[in-house]
Amino acid sequence: QGGNMGKVELLAPVGDRDALIAAVQNGADAVYLGGRLFGARANASNFDGDGLAWAVDYCHLHGVKLYMTINTLVRDDEMRAVYDMAAEAVAAGIDAAIVQDLGVVQMLKESFPGLHLHASTQMSIHSASGAQFVKEMGMARVVPARECTLEEISAIAGTGLEVEVFVHGALCVSYSGQCLLSSMIGGRSGNRGRCAQPCRLPYTLSGEKRYFLSPADLCMRSDLRQLIDAGATSLKMEGRLKRPEYVAVVTAAYRRALDRALAGKPAEERDREELLSIFNRGGFTRGYAVGGNDASVMATARPNHWGVRVGKVLTVRNGRAKVQLQRELHNGDGLEARGVYGDRGVVVQGIQGDLLRVPEGVRPGDELFRTTDAQQLERARESYAKEHRRTRADAHFEAHIGLPCRLMLGGAEALGDVVQPARGKPLEESAVRAQIAKLGDTVLELGNLTCAIDENAFLSVSALNALRREAAQQCERMLLEKRSPDRTVRPYEAPSFASYAAQGPLLILQSDDVRELLAAQGEADELYYAPSDLTAPALQKALDQLPQKVRVVLPNILSDKELSEAMRVIGPRSIVCGNPAQLQSGCVTDVGLNVFNAGTAKKLLALGAIRVTASPELTFAQAQALAHRAPVELVIHGNMPLMTLRHCPIRTARGLDGSTHADCNLCGHKGDLLIDRKGEALPLKPYRAVSGCRVQIFGPQTYSALTLGSRLAQSGFAALRVIGTRQDLALARRALNGEDVQKELGNITFGHLFKGVE
Repeated sequence: QGGNMGKVELLAPVGDRDALIAAVQNGADAVYLGGRLFGARANASNFDGDGLAWAVDYCHLHGVKLYMTINTLVRDDEMRAVYDMAAEAVAAGIDAAIVQDLGVVQMLKESFPGLHLHASTQMSIHSASGAQFVKEMGMARVVPARECTLEEISAIAGTGLEVEVFVHGALCVSYSGQCLLSSMIGGRSGNRGRCAQPCRLPYTLSGEKRYFLSPADLCMRSDLRQLIDAGATSLKMEGRLKRPEYVAVVTAAYRRALDRALAGKPAEERDREELLSIFNRGGFTRGYAVGGNDASVMATARPNHWGVRVGKVLTVRNGRAKVQLQRELHNGDGLEARGVYGDRGVVVQGIQGDLLRVPEGVRPGDELFRTTDAQQLERARESYAKEHRRTRADAHFEAHIGLPCRLMLGGAEALGDVVQPARGKPLEESAVRAQIAKLGDTVLELGNLTCAIDENAFLSVSALNALRREAAQQCERMLLEKRSPDRTVRPYEAPSFASYAAQGPLLILQSDDVRELLAAQGEADELYYAPSDLTAPALQKALDQLPQKVRVVLPNILSDKELSEAMRVIGPRSIVCGNPAQLQSGCVTDVGLNVFNAGTAKKLLALGAIRVTASPELTFAQAQALAHRAPVELVIHGNMPLMTLRHCPIRTARGLDGSTHADCNLCGHKGDLLIDRKGEALPLKPYRAVSGCRVQIFGPQTYSALTLGSRLAQSGFAALRVIGTRQDLALARRALNGEDVQKELGNITFGHLFKGVE
């Protein structure tokens, strides 16, 4: 690509008013924030009403764009609230909305045709074909999965969409939008903005207890030129839950790094120190884009801020430690003394030479880490305490005797008092400049000033000041109007469907075992083959044994190359697709497409799907209501993946890294388990494709709705799916016929069948 040099946007996170000011004053070109609801950071201090209107005006006066997140899954009964919130945001003048839910995308397009829509990373777009899908949906920008390589980013940019890539901050361990771990084990859904972050907890793998699901924080300040050359048009920092000082430090560091990258210069090393100090997990990773994987992207020793090493404890006596320092300390700094006996917090309250007051428990040999730099925080606060950032405005002043004085400022025009003949000293250009330049109570900064003044003209200082104030007001008003997008609003309309009644339900068996499927012929209405090896020889061998009518279940994450190779082997067979990139006529959509409302179902059916699988985050009643409007499939028994990972925990545990797992053979036996704090075992299962493996994490218990018995048969679903064995299928058939099979189910979970998610 490389054609976007000089037009690259620096995009900062905003969680509250101070963070917004910090981002703008430290050089952001755009910010993103949440409205009062439906944002992926529900715990942030989000914006609504007057607060949102203020935020938009503040940004637009400074030439900064503002994007609002509406990036959660939305139920049908919530869609009207989304519309109302979006109407308020459009009236306020937001520049775009960042969206996950396809039903929300469709509603926003129909209701607010002038609103730019950005495809959230929660949509799991990781390939050019996925990007083409969102482009055809009418979206202007895509935020690709953070797992994408530079090559994949370049291919996505080749679709002509704006491409927004994450360059700094926390990484999710799973492909975003494909994580059900927090939802299924704790009832708090990441897809609903309420992730409880179970990935930041310790797990045991192969007898070793570490934070195997906790990635290091991303830091790509030295890689910006590569991202720009690959076609990235917006460089995004994560951190809507972070404090304003963090936003200030990170935005300023990346402003400098981006300006240097655009000028062909490397990033400055001092900024790395600033970034490490404000917050880091694991000393940073450069991430997947530049080839990171496995151990290189993870921080398994601890899940929170690591801080910066400042020294070592030599001796401890009477509450004072003699320390060996490699960095200077200051009053108010927060330290941690870390050793074999655990971590102890220390606040610097007067340090004399190499003596430091410490709490009980600090021991000789402990390493000292600074987790809070008091002086850095003070500098950060100073960076946004005053209005440093100005919008430059050129001016032209005219003073002709007998006519009103006139000032053009940044394209705005103001007229003032009538110019009089001078009785004493006439008006001079220097006096005009001195008064017009006094724009301190506005966002404006005087640029070039030209003057046309009659030789003997006179105008008082108060008249010049009044003229300047009027011109400045007009200029700021014009800036707001000029930068406001199309605010067209149409009435809300719920999605309508032709009358529909399910014929069925079909009972389906899904398995990754060819023998199970062959044995179940005649016992299931349909069969789904879910291959764990999608390389051409393995897939061909399996499909040669299976009848043509067996559908092939595609994993939710496949590169374009992997998808192309798999489809070449699959040929005319029908598929079950888990990602927008895989949609085709006659397909069934899988749980990975997050069908949470009727609008999403309607859109996928219009794009060729014959059935859509309800999100496992819906209750039975919610899914059933959807099934009364459209052909909906429900998974009623089996184990669904709770995460899909680009990295491999097994390779991470061994300290391995690399961009491909193609010839690894560490996890082919499928027997690896992550053990959580409660002793529950989460199986790790890979699926292999031409460029290597992805690893999926499954829940500790089998999900089952079979206790609903014959209610399932009369529920109105078009199809009911069993994931497992021929024996599981038989159990389901008996349950549908009204038999009580509860005693035979073993250790099961109802998931969200009855309770739903937050």
